[in-house]
Amino acid sequence: MKGLIVLVFFLTLYFMLFLQIRHSVAEDGRYQVVIEESYYAVGPENEDKFLEIYKTRVFPFWKEMKNMGLIDDDIKMYSQRIHTLKPNWTFKIVVRFNNYAVIDKWLEKREKIFNKLFPGEGGYRALGKKIKAITEEHWDEFIREIPLE
Repeated sequence: MKGLIVLVFFLTLYFMLFLQIRHSVAEDGRYQVVIEESYYAVGPENEDKFLEIYKTRVFPFWKEMKNMGLIDDDIKMYSQRIHTLKPNWTFKIVVRFNNYAVIDKWLEKREKIFNKLFPGEGGYRALGKKIKAITEEHWDEFIREIPLE
């Protein structure tokens, strides 16, 4: 009987440690998320055109990326309420990737997915050229969360 109690004790201890380790690994995984912030400076005369292209071509493309599990959150677009001197941007797009490896998959698949969604439009690169033509300045920042505890 004593041996059975010792066995149950060690099995319980083993499972508690196993669950704690699993929980810690899962929690650390959230710090692998990579957030891409894309900034666009667009002149007032091109803001409506930029929004039209973004809403009709880029947003559906990102929704497909989400359906494929390559991004883990809804894509978001922001504008500044009051423009600042530097950096001056008109629109900011935020996309959350699960990790850096997913970004490589996204880069690998983006032409194929865009052509599937919008056949005959010249692909993702052609879309990029349309956006570049109406954008005064563009840059991307890839950021990640740093655990404080």
